[in-house]
Parts: sequence; structure tokens; C-alpha cells
Amino acid sequence: MANKNYKEVEYLIGKLEEIHYDENRFRVMIEKEKYIFGVVSAENGPSSISKIIQYSAIYETICDLDYKIKLSFKKAIEYAYSTKVQEQFSLLKNSSVEEIYSYYYIENALFRASSLWDMLAQLYRLYYQIDVEPYDVKYKQIFDPKSRYSKKFKEKATLISNYINQKDDTAVDGEWKGNHKFVNKCRNKMTHRNSPNITVLSDFDVNFKQHPTYLLKRIIEDYNVVSKFISDILNDIEKDIKNNL
Repeated sequence: MANKNYKEVEYLIGKLEEIHYDENRFRVMIEKEKYIFGVVSAENGPSSISKIIQYSAIYETICDLDYKIKLSFKKAIEYAYSTKVQEQFSLLKNSSVEEIYSYYYIENALFRASSLWDMLAQLYRLYYQIDVEPYDVKYKQIFDPKSRYSKKFKEKATLISNYINQKDDTAVDGEWKGNHKFVNKCRNKMTHRNSPNITVLSDFDVNFKQHPTYLLKRIIEDYNVVSKFISDILNDIEKDIKNNL
């Protein structure tokens, strides 16, 4: 592996390792190694404990997603930076088994990482008591500074919205701009139309696949940003819980 590739791999792994979750966070401990598993609220409304359990349910989903995202990203990096993919990549066909595996793990990570945006919106819905059912939450609406949903957190909504709507710029050093739009387009295409990882020239679509390492940089950087947004709201929630116990 060339020295340049070592630096790229080190950068990507570093972005993954910046994100860490404590599995015991938001667990209501009764005694050592014993905690409240669940609470169903009475008709007069949720108690403070039940709200913590709701946070815990979302948090455990985030932890589960994060573990699987990292697993897929690390396998994708392994294959994408293999000698065969680096030396034999072809726009027109899959040049090796390693290339197929790299796309496979990238797609796994992509779908799960995209779900983190919904988890971020769910945390805001619960913390700021936004009047919308959990199954109706759409993160772009929640973080729209002009929507009624973001009245209690305009500044944060603006920050998140600005990132979501960033214009594309891959010429900048370090973290590229417009990653979320790119990643979202990639996911939507994969879900509703045809794979962005297959070159197609037809009336149905014109698409040239991107090199796996290009996809990894864009998706990992977007994962890193949304994970830090999640960390920020989790810190606010934890402070609020401690102040009200």
C-alpha cells in the first residue's frame, strides 16, 4: 500500500474512532449489574423514570447501529484499499471479488448510517417535546429553521440545516463539503431506482460508479458529523436528567 493510501486509511479510521458510546448511559441502575429494563406509563402521563427509559431505548438503538456501522466501514476499508481494487478498478465492470465486497460493506454502512439522522430527530422530538408522533418524524422537517417544530431550538436547527444543505465541494482540504446531499442522493437512488455502484448507459439511467475509496470518505465524514450532533444533544439530555433527579 502506497504511503498516500496509509494516510487515507489512517484518516478514515480516525474519523470512526472519534465516535464512542458508553453502553450504560441512561440505564437506571437498581444495584450493581441490575437496572430497570422497561416502564409503561400510567394514564396520567409519563413519569421522569419512563422518560429516561425512552431515551435509553433510542440510545441503545444508536449504540447497536454504531457497532454495525463501524464493523461494515472497517471491512469496506480493508477491501477498498486492497491491492486489487487500487490497481485493477474499472468503471465498466467489477474488476475483482475485493471490489464487490467493498461495495457490499459500503452499502451496509450507508443504510445504517442514514438511520442515525432519524435517531437524531427522535432525540430532539423527545427532549423538546415536539408534537409529532414517533413514526411521523422526518429529520429534514424537524431541523428546518422555518418550521414550527424547531421553535425551541432555532440556533441548533439552523446549524444542522446548514450542514444538511451544504453545496458540494470536494476541492477543500480535510473534510469535504456537501457530503450529506451526496450520501442522501446515493441512498435514495439505491432504494428507489438502481445501484449507484454499477455503471449504466441507457434510457433508464446514465450512471458512472464511483471508486469505493471516494464513497468511503464521503459517507464516513457524514457519519462523523451526524454522530457529533447526536453527542451534543445526548450531553444536553444527560445534564437535564441530573438537574432534575
